[in-house]
Amino acid sequence: MKMYKNTVRAVNAKDYTPSQIEVWAEGAENKARWESAINEQYFVLAEDNTPLPSDQTEGLTDSLPSQEGNKLLAGFASIAKDGYLDFMYVSKDHQRCGVASVLLDEIEKKALEQNNKEIYSHVSKTAKGFFLRRGYEHVKDIEDPYKGEIFINALMIKKLN
Repeated sequence: MKMYKNTVRAVNAKDYTPSQIEVWAEGAENKARWESAINEQYFVLAEDNTPLPSDQTEGLTDSLPSQEGNKLLAGFASIAKDGYLDFMYVSKDHQRCGVASVLLDEIEKKALEQNNKEIYSHVSKTAKGFFLRRGYEHVKDIEDPYKGEIFINALMIKKLN
C-alpha cells in the first residue's frame, strides 16, 4: 500500500532509525497480515475530497473509486472486536488537517457499538501526542519486536463511557 509506506517513511522518520523505518514500511507487503486484519477488524477510510482526473490515477494503488471519480486515500484506521486500535495512518499529504480526529471519532463510535469498555493501542512515538490530546492515557512504554528491530511504543488506553 503506497500511502502506508509513504507515511511511514515521511512522517515517522523523525522518531525512528532508517532501518526501523524500512522494516516498518515493508510491512505493507505482508499480504497475510492485511487479509487477516481486513477480515477480522472494522476499518474506516478517509478520502481526499478532490477528485482526480482518470488519466492521473493510472498506477495509483491508493485511489478509491467513487461516483465522482477516483479520490486519493487520505487515511485509514481499524479496530478489533476486543477494542484494540490496530491501524491509524494519515497520508503524509493530509497531516494536521483533522483527518486523524475524524477517523478516531468513527473508531470510538464503533468501539461503543461493540460494547468495548476501553480502547487500547500500541502507539508510535510520532502519534503519542495526538492520542494524549484525545484523552488517551499513557500506561507504559513497551518494546515491540518486529523483523529484528525493537520499536519502543506507548501502550495507551482510553476508557469509554
